[in-house]
Parts: sequence; C-alpha cells; structure tokens
Amino acid sequence: MSALFNALRERVEVNARLAVETYTNEVSEYQAMAPEVDDRIGMYDFAVLIRRRSLDLAAAELPLDQKDLAGIAAVGRQRAEAGLSVPSQQQVLGLHTAMMVREVHDLARPEDVTDLLRLVGWLGAQGVRARSAYLRGYTRGVGTAQVLSTRLEILARALLADEPVEPFVADLRIAGQYRISIVGIPSPATPETRSEVVAAFAADRFPVTWLAPDELAVLTPGNVPQAKTLHRVRHAAALIGQPCAVGSAQGAVGRLAETLSWAREASRVAPPQDRPERLPELADLFVEMAVAHTPAIDGWLRGYAKALVGGPDLVATLGAYYANDMNRTSAAAALHIHPRTLDYRLRRVREITGVDPGSTVGVRLLSATVARTLAVPHYAD
Repeated sequence: MSALFNALRERVEVNARLAVETYTNEVSEYQAMAPEVDDRIGMYDFAVLIRRRSLDLAAAELPLDQKDLAGIAAVGRQRAEAGLSVPSQQQVLGLHTAMMVREVHDLARPEDVTDLLRLVGWLGAQGVRARSAYLRGYTRGVGTAQVLSTRLEILARALLADEPVEPFVADLRIAGQYRISIVGIPSPATPETRSEVVAAFAADRFPVTWLAPDELAVLTPGNVPQAKTLHRVRHAAALIGQPCAVGSAQGAVGRLAETLSWAREASRVAPPQDRPERLPELADLFVEMAVAHTPAIDGWLRGYAKALVGGPDLVATLGAYYANDMNRTSAAAALHIHPRTLDYRLRRVREITGVDPGSTVGVRLLSATVARTLAVPHYAD
C-alpha cells in the first residue's frame, strides 16, 4: 500500500475526533445535544468506521457494496430517531465531505499524485451514493406523519444544491423548472413554527425548506400559476406571524443553485409585508439590488429618503402610487384617501425633492428610494 494510504490510516482516529469536534462546534443542534443522545448515535465510532472502510475500498478500487450502504442508511435512520433535523443533517453531510477531501489533500505529496487522484475520484463517485443512502435512511427514521414533509425538505435542498434527486424522491414528481420563492423574516422563527410551515406545503407536495431560521425557500413547478404560489406564500406568512420580504426567480433543474442566488438577492431588498402582494423578481427589483451593492449611490438615495420621511405619509403614498402603476384612483383607494388628497401629497413630494413622481426620472429615482426605505430599518435616519 502506498505512503499516502498508510499516512491516512495512521490518522484515522485523529481525523475522526477532529470531525466530531467540528460538527459539535458548527452545528447548533449538536452543541445542545444531551450526552446520552451523543452516545446513542455514536458519532465518533461512525467517523472512524467510514474512514477505514473508504480507504480499504479505494485502495482495492471497489465501490461501496449493499451492506455498506445499508449500514450508512441505518446511521441516517438513527439520527432521525434521535430528533435531529433535516438542516442539521445537510450541514453535517457537507462538513463530512469537505473534511474527507481535505484530509487527503493535506497529506498528499507530489509523488502521491496517482493515489491522490484515485482517492479523490473514489470519494466523488461513492460519496454521492453514500449521501443518498444516508438520506433514505433518515426519511425512514422520521415519524410516519412527518415522512412526506421531511422528504419534501430533502428534495428541496437537493434541488437547490443541483444534486441528484432520484434516490429519495420515490413517488414525488419532479418538474423540469421551478420557481424559487425566498421568504425572509426579521426574527428567527421557532422550531414549532418552522415545522408547521413545512407541513402546510405537504398537501400540495411542494418542496420547501428553511435555509436558516429566518429564511424559507418554497419551490413550485414552473407551470403552477403564480397566483397559487402567492396564495401559499401568504399562508406561510400568516403562520409565521411576521412581516415577510419575498423574492422569486425561475430556473431549470440542474441550475437552481444560481436561481436561488437571484431569488435570495431579491428577497434581501424587497420591502417586508404582513401579506405579500406579489412575488417580485429580478425585473421588479434589479435597481434596488444594484443600489444595495453600491454604497455611494445608496448613500445618495438616503438624502431623498430623509426628505420623504418628513412629509405626511409620503413614503406610503409613493409606495401605493407605484404599486398601482401610477393609477390615481387605484392608489387612492389602496390608501383609503380621496384622489385629491393623493394629488396634494404628490405635489408635496415634488416640492420637497424637486422631482416629479410621475416623470421618468421620478419613477426610477423615487421608486428605488421608497423600496430601500421600506426594506431597510432606519434607512432614512
């Protein structure tokens, strides 16, 4: 056996211990884990076992066999029965993969290039199979009433990461395209609320997952009407009970990681609403997205924001005016004021800012200012 394989064998226990320490330090659920739970799921023993077995098989150029995959699935099921959540398991799987590859690279020398390539190639091919087996086992370990919602969470995370989904979708149908709607909230949702929201989407079999305690991702097939998606997002907002900033984007399966980035960027500049009025996309928020990444321009807009907040409800008035495509009657109705009152406020905007709200410059400048003022707390301070 080569020097690289021997060196890795000598460090199996050390690397396994470092892996457990990393999980404990970086995964919040593992930090709070009771000692008896830690003992029951046997993190260290499994970390040692998977490293030794990987080295044996990679050296012999053999794949994981059915017994190996069954054992990995059993560990996944054990973690589910211990009450560990889907996000925590996705995080641990990511950490495990990164650490296994790093362990090989750290010990490889220039003369080990052949064995280095053999090991990395084996980890790439067999790591996907091991991950799928683990997640299949995890879904079997979840209580019967939660199996569907858990599978939908796992499916959502696989789609968003552009990972293979076939091993654990079973009877779930996969669309060719998905609309990703990101729902951001100001304060982290409780575990109970997060579970309730995920379960609410199970009836429609929409993949959904919490990417963070304050960020929800909803995936709807591209052929589902936006009105239906908006209805489900509004239902989620009602369950969350906080103002929600929503951004969306549509993309093809296999390229959803990029789509997720666009939807997330849009949600971060969208004004929070108790009842989202629409699913804003890049076309709706590209100015605000660009401004948010250009501090000098953002600072310049704050001058207009400071002027507007000093007037009589001018920010809300402009928000309704632009949301209703500058239709005076519709905007006044949305604000529950007379159209003449709306006209007075628009004149005040012109007087204060020197910009006509109905002009091309006014639409571009003031709509961006209003959006930033509503989206960023204390923007005009």
